Amino acid sequence: MAEACAAELLEVMPGVMNAVRTGMRGQLQAGLSVPQFRCLNYIEINPGASVGEVATFLGVTMATASAMVDRLARAGYALPGVSAQDRRRAELSVSKAGTALLAQIRQGARQDLAAALDGRTAAELQSVIDALAVLRCVFGTSP
Repeated sequence: MAEACAAELLEVMPGVMNAVRTGMRGQLQAGLSVPQFRCLNYIEINPGASVGEVATFLGVTMATASAMVDRLARAGYALPGVSAQDRRRAELSVSKAGTALLAQIRQGARQDLAAALDGRTAAELQSVIDALAVLRCVFGTSP
């Protein structure tokens, strides 16, 4: 049964992720690219992350990640800082403006996803919620 479930997940998840990406992309402001959104989102989820950690997450070079973080900082969305434990280590955080921007993007994407799910029965939607709760437990994602 686990094998059949895994096969179904692999079949369905690309479409779900495409809908999520499309919803997020539709909410981005003119000055923020999808990679910049992913970078800012990563920093919010991982406060204190280094540029190297951002580079690894995004699959880009340190120079590319550094330039991206610099652009986000100049725009007022990211805040570079210095580690209290090791002054040689730069730590990143998201500014209030960055947090507000991420919340706005997520809210718009939620509305897009809700529109796609509209028309499903309450029982179907509850089944999806229940299945996602299992996935959250298995994969350890936070609410």
